[in-house]
Amino acid sequence: MKKRVFTACIIVAIVGLGIFFFSQYKGSGSTDTIYLDQNALELENDIPKELQDLPYVIYPTDVDYDTVRFNFNKRFNIFPHAIITPRTNQEAATALKLLKKYNVEFSIRSGGHCYEPGSLSSGYIFDLRNFNAISPDIKNSQVSLGAGCRLGDVIETLGKIDFAIPTGTCPSVCVGGLTLGGGSGVLVRPFGLTCDSVKSITLLNANAEIVEVDANNYPDLFWALLGAGNGSYGIVLGFTFQMHAIPSVSYCDFTWEWDPKTVSQIIQTWQAWIQKQPDSISSQLRINYSLEKTEVGISALKVGSEPFTEWESDFNPLKPTITKFTGRYIDSSQYWSGSPPFPFFKMKSKILMQPLSPDAIDATISYFETLRKDKAKQNVLFDFDAFGSKVSEKNTAFYPRKAFGWWYQSMYWDFEKETAQALSYSRNFYSEISKYVSKYCYANTVDYDLGKDYLDAYYGDNVDKLIEIKKKYDPNNVFHWEQSIPVSL
Repeated sequence: MKKRVFTACIIVAIVGLGIFFFSQYKGSGSTDTIYLDQNALELENDIPKELQDLPYVIYPTDVDYDTVRFNFNKRFNIFPHAIITPRTNQEAATALKLLKKYNVEFSIRSGGHCYEPGSLSSGYIFDLRNFNAISPDIKNSQVSLGAGCRLGDVIETLGKIDFAIPTGTCPSVCVGGLTLGGGSGVLVRPFGLTCDSVKSITLLNANAEIVEVDANNYPDLFWALLGAGNGSYGIVLGFTFQMHAIPSVSYCDFTWEWDPKTVSQIIQTWQAWIQKQPDSISSQLRINYSLEKTEVGISALKVGSEPFTEWESDFNPLKPTITKFTGRYIDSSQYWSGSPPFPFFKMKSKILMQPLSPDAIDATISYFETLRKDKAKQNVLFDFDAFGSKVSEKNTAFYPRKAFGWWYQSMYWDFEKETAQALSYSRNFYSEISKYVSKYCYANTVDYDLGKDYLDAYYGDNVDKLIEIKKKYDPNNVFHWEQSIPVSL
């Protein structure tokens, strides 16, 4: 720790001189005040000795600390005492034992895509970035994945051998968080949610023991982890998934320039169309707003080599601009994968028990018209994914299984000063459309606005069972955060 302390002293001295000269330049009449972001030495001095100088821990005076401490969403500027990045199961178990011994707060992070600061902490972050091995077993159509595997790497690695697991579309999201909250994406109707392909889970439990959890070993815990497992029952280090052979797919994307007179027809046509389609077809509807343009889009992916013609009679009369692709699944990802480039964002969601009503559609159109009229600087994505087919056949903690689909609203912006306006737009629309849809939300689109109602919103009738399992496997509530499963109501 001595070398790190010496380096920190130099950094603090340089920063202090910079602030002094800058303050002189600004002049005594300036209303601007310069604040040091943190006291790195104070944070480090507060770390228990056994947690100091570990080779797999990032400390406040390390050069990469200020990069690694942030999640994908830069709205949350939190300074942990340290970021623990174990490289092996044994290091993970040792780290958890020490965190428990000193009774310090910590969060669990796989990819950092929690939309609120649920995987951040001013105590410690247990970061799974090094659990990123991808080990396919073609003979048994299975793949072992570390919880820190990025989806882009998984799609590419499995795609090269013409296999896949159902995942989301953002390549920088990690397998751990996606799977434990359910996991929806372009293969959801043929193969179900991401969690529906899990065969077993490697779990670091509340006793700092590493156990294998599956349908035969700890079956109740296995059920709970698949849909309600994020940060509540243990630290998931890895999974074994059933892989699905996908030698060929067809992909179509339809877009329309914004016209409020035709949006309702497009949405209602799509909602009726998807309900008639076979399991092999998944589809999403979206509305994109930016200051430059607003457009409506529908994308659909069909698994298999048969020609994709099912859309023609329904969508051709609406005269969309069409992009089509036929070929390997890995190559189709160039059309549907992507990450928003904006540093700040807010997500809100609803799970829909039935298609959007005319009133809900009108509220959506009115919202986007307001954004256009106000010339809002934020970018907004309204995305509506259809469920059905294989999703309804499984039984895990994900709730509810019989839903028609789910939608989410993503709002992105460039500058921190735009945050208040962005949150106002997002919350006002959510309040309005909530009058017409179910009370349920998707647990993976973490939303602290839900307050104390989050359990019912995410897990519905499964709440009591989830709490009983929590009391059984983590009675002292070792694993907890703002929206975790509690040991009691």
